[in-house]
Amino acid sequence: MKELHIDIESYSSADLGKCGVYKYAEAEDFEILLFAYSEDGKEVKVVDLAKGKKIPHGEKIHGHG
Repeated sequence: MKELHIDIESYSSADLGKCGVYKYAEAEDFEILLFAYSEDGKEVKVVDLAKGKKIPHGEKIHGHG
């Protein structure tokens, strides 16, 4: 089984500490700014979504809760 580590940096006008994660993410101005990931302990890759970068085509990132 592969191991995937993900970290995101985001912005929302909603106060995460006061309103919780769902309302924070549902705010109209919510956006993910940076998306960082590493597979199986390899080099961390950072995608700067705020600058218009996109996750490279062909990269498949799966998650489950």
